[in-house]
Amino acid sequence: MDAFGMLDSPEPVGARFEPPQSTGLDEVPTQPPAMSVNGDGNVTTYGNIDQSVTNLLQLIVGKDAADALARAHDREHNGRGLQDREALERLASRYVTPPGLLGEQRGSAFQVLHDRRVLLIAGEGSACGQFSAALRLGYELQEKHPELVVREELADTGFRLQAKTLLVAHEPAAVLVDLRGAGRDEIQNVRRGLVEFTDQLEQYRSYLILIIPHNLAPAFGESFPGRVHRLAKPSSVDVFVRHLTGVENPHELVEKSGVAQCVERLWPPKVKDLAEAVSDRINRGTDPDAALRAVLETESKDPTTTLRAEITRKQQAEDTEWLALLLAAGLLEGASAKHIAVAADTMLEHSNVAREQVIPLLRPSPFTRLHHLGDDYFDLETCELKPPGLGTQVLRHFWREHPDVHDTLLEWIRDLPRQIEDLNRKELERVADRVAELAAEGGADIAVSLADEWARTAAADRSDGAETSDHWKNRYRRSIAVRLLTTTALDASLGRSVRQKLWEWSRDGNADRKLLTAEVCAGIGQVFPRIALTRLKHLATSESETVRRAVLAAVLQIGGELGVSTFLRYMAEWFDDASPARLKILSESVASVLAERTSDIDSAAAVAFWDRALGSMAPDDLRPVAESWLRTAANLEPEERGALVEPLVAATRGDARRIAQLQYASSFGTLPDFTSIGDKRVADSVRHLRTRLDEVHPVWR
Repeated sequence: MDAFGMLDSPEPVGARFEPPQSTGLDEVPTQPPAMSVNGDGNVTTYGNIDQSVTNLLQLIVGKDAADALARAHDREHNGRGLQDREALERLASRYVTPPGLLGEQRGSAFQVLHDRRVLLIAGEGSACGQFSAALRLGYELQEKHPELVVREELADTGFRLQAKTLLVAHEPAAVLVDLRGAGRDEIQNVRRGLVEFTDQLEQYRSYLILIIPHNLAPAFGESFPGRVHRLAKPSSVDVFVRHLTGVENPHELVEKSGVAQCVERLWPPKVKDLAEAVSDRINRGTDPDAALRAVLETESKDPTTTLRAEITRKQQAEDTEWLALLLAAGLLEGASAKHIAVAADTMLEHSNVAREQVIPLLRPSPFTRLHHLGDDYFDLETCELKPPGLGTQVLRHFWREHPDVHDTLLEWIRDLPRQIEDLNRKELERVADRVAELAAEGGADIAVSLADEWARTAAADRSDGAETSDHWKNRYRRSIAVRLLTTTALDASLGRSVRQKLWEWSRDGNADRKLLTAEVCAGIGQVFPRIALTRLKHLATSESETVRRAVLAAVLQIGGELGVSTFLRYMAEWFDDASPARLKILSESVASVLAERTSDIDSAAAVAFWDRALGSMAPDDLRPVAESWLRTAANLEPEERGALVEPLVAATRGDARRIAQLQYASSFGTLPDFTSIGDKRVADSVRHLRTRLDEVHPVWR
């Protein structure tokens, strides 16, 4: 294999803490580590109610309202994609700057980036804080150029450095691309296109930050001398102190504990995780010194070391009850005892364990059964495994060390949401997050196949006259699938495969898969609008009304989050080869977003939008878009309508053909027949446009 075949795969997100000599995981600031979720921080609605309360709620507020409580919500993806200015500011306030990164002195990473518009970052290992360094540089650029946006772009299959897809006119950007998980072809494409792309950056007033695999730094350095920055390591003790909370003098704590040398050997991402783990124990009432030592001792060991021996002992004793309860507790850690017990029963059934029939009066309660796990492994009060963090390892441990149970494990997880239909929101989210952790161990196919199964419409769920995908039971299961795929779609090691599958489903999937894809795109669209809207563009042509409604809802959600101007820039891509169905969603979404935030529109973005429309659309196809735009203008005061009318005029460039296109596209309805107050306002908007088009027509000028 040549140099391009010797890529380090990105760090498996959520891998356990390694012994102190390891370099650790990369850091994604402000984002909780993916694939290592205990769910305690999830914002829940009635998150710990039992089913009797759910049934009562159904009687009081109606079934539809109660159903809304039993749906998993998307996880936040802060730190990825389109960057929030406040989040970057928080990062800068806690970031310990490595030598040579900032400053305007000759040779600093920032000086190279600012003067030459391109910087390539490499670390000593595959995960040394490169992503955080790139974000910190983006923030520094934004301080000098406030109009700059900072956004990450994903190097998916077929990725190329192309200005038409990565750069936007009138929206200068610092574009961050992480190539550590990219394929050989994508890296070669980047090398081939970098020179031409660099020349275009000046035109767009933009910048490019590439994170490259550490083993390819020499090759890139030869091709692009002076552009490669090898990231240095700052003081790890300073990083630890900066992220530690709950201690008045953290420097003194480190010195008294005698762990400074141990901490100093680690790279910042691992130190950040260490500080947060210590802070968590301190906030729970543990003495700071004891908390630090306990975390160092616990995290430097494999948490399943003692568990492995116990599992072997239980297997030899054929204690299937204990093993099933352990797996159920791992999957549903923190759930109600009843649900964990039911999940254990389901696991026993899938394992073909014959159980003696016991009358209900003699059957042990869920709490009694869970007591069988033992105080060393299970906390009956919280229904969580011990020590903290063990729950995230149970499924991964069985997958890694017991390959014979793979099929049984997947069948059990697949069927569980159908076996237990009263999981509350927190429990649904826990299932999705545990499966994401299992996928980090076993591959993206686990997440994709389970999500596909959960999103599938069951014949038994069909209701008269309604599309099956909208039944409440389907929404219940599909919500787990949506959370699972929105999580794994942005994971460093799993994301490429998941996003590729979403792309395939957006074009060729059945209605259930298309609906799932639309809802996942709504979840990732805030941080990666280009990725989401590209897939939604294809979904807009679906024959299913339910899918089209979901696409419109997703586009509106993304538009509301992006703001009018940025939204218009992304939606301009929808004009290419647009079908009537896609144009309808485009028209409705643009009109809705405009109506909410008309005052926020940037004229350059609006002109670019209409320039693309006039250059690629037939007049008949343009009509619904023009109508929605002018009806929105009609809702404004007469003196304010020019803000929406003038971009249309400017987009004609004074060209007679384009003027004729727009005149025809704006001839919806018959103006004299507009009789209502609203219609008269629309007529005024149309006349305003027609007057301005006459004024710029080359024949009349």
